[in-house]
Amino acid sequence: MRIDIRLDPAELRGWQVEVVAGLRALPECEFRISKGRATGGLPKSAETLFWLERTLFHAEHGALATHAGWPDLPIAEGDWNPDLRIDLCGDDSGDGEADILTIRCDGEPLEAGALAAVLDERTPCFETVLAIEGASRVLSVWRPAVENPRSATAALGMLLGRAAHMLVHDAARLVEGIPAGTLAAAPVPPKRNRSAAGFLAASLSARVQHRIERQLGRAPNWFVAWRERTGGDELPVITPSGFRRLADDGQRFYADPFLWEHDGKRYLFVEEFPYATGKGVLSLSEIDGDGKIDRPRVIFETDCHLSYPFLFEHEGAHWMIPETSARRTVELYRADPFPDRWTLHSVLLENVDLGDATLQKVGDIWWMFASSRERWTSSWDALSLYRAPSPFGPWEPHPGNPVMVDLHAARPAGRILEIGGRLVRPVQNCDGLYGAALGFAEIRTLTSEAYAQTLSAMVLPWGDNTGLHTFNRSASLEVIDLFGPRG
Repeated sequence: MRIDIRLDPAELRGWQVEVVAGLRALPECEFRISKGRATGGLPKSAETLFWLERTLFHAEHGALATHAGWPDLPIAEGDWNPDLRIDLCGDDSGDGEADILTIRCDGEPLEAGALAAVLDERTPCFETVLAIEGASRVLSVWRPAVENPRSATAALGMLLGRAAHMLVHDAARLVEGIPAGTLAAAPVPPKRNRSAAGFLAASLSARVQHRIERQLGRAPNWFVAWRERTGGDELPVITPSGFRRLADDGQRFYADPFLWEHDGKRYLFVEEFPYATGKGVLSLSEIDGDGKIDRPRVIFETDCHLSYPFLFEHEGAHWMIPETSARRTVELYRADPFPDRWTLHSVLLENVDLGDATLQKVGDIWWMFASSRERWTSSWDALSLYRAPSPFGPWEPHPGNPVMVDLHAARPAGRILEIGGRLVRPVQNCDGLYGAALGFAEIRTLTSEAYAQTLSAMVLPWGDNTGLHTFNRSASLEVIDLFGPRG
């Protein structure tokens, strides 16, 4: 396929160079560049804001928003007739001979729309649009996350990184001939249109407040809460009623709780994060029949951060897949013996940045759901799938990966529930904060070609808490984690 990339040499920025680099990796494609004139770019006030953030806060990750050098590709000349034009300027009305792929943010040109969303501190909506013979259709709708909304430099860089990823992702699907459904345009959200100066003032105030809270020992953090289970297999009803907090000593926090019942005993597995080391380990408590719980004891640590101890049983043995994304692997461990000792069985996937891997067997197929991170992007907003004939592999990626990008309902939040013959996936809502709320999404389509889910419920944290991001249950217990003040 012949692909033309439309760029403005006077306004070339790092995210566009990322797009070019990603496109050049597509097989059996020939590329040229045509020169255009950028519309809807970044104003001078943005450059001033970035400079102030670098000076005051040592802000980083602005490479994708800064000007970049011209890529080493030939210029389109003469009888060059592309099959697809990727317009990174926003000024191409088309000549009727090539399909045109472009991206917009909240209905505006990408850079202007993304900057407005950053300054307003709201979630943007990206759309890729394909124009064919004057008619347009939306190929994909993504709702990306930013992990540091108080830094315009970091937030805009993360959004532009996801935009570059989205363009390459959809261009690859067009090259491969994978059909893309026609989507309705996403509604444009209301805007406050805060100025760069207003954003900087709010950011400075929030940073000062956060520093004061930390110095006074009042900074919120994650904690685990559990209760006796009273309901059946219906959709969980999560309210404050009955939950008891797992105590900590102020030197660590607990999160990512999983439950397991075995031989009449009830076990609670958690991520333990000691502040002294800054590295997560996995710990274990036992909850007796009277509701008495042990202080968690460390059962598993490695040279990298560990979290999300996903447990399952297979072929008469107990297995665990802890998150090891820090070393870009997905690793399978066997209990030897259960529950205190875990031995590496195999590395299921390598050279991937996947978080919160969650397995589910459907028929004869094992599926892995995981939060995926690409270069420059967040790990809060993308869901990728893998499939295998057994939990031991071999694991094959879904051709549509990531099958969804939506900070409201992509990242796993616990074991998948089977309710009335339906599969319901606990999901994280990371709008404004990592793990801001907990959702439940019914899986509607799960095939080697497609994935779809419907968000059926959302649970908000209560009281002074601002986060709620894991749910699990066993035969007799339910467990969650919350982000809030020290108890």
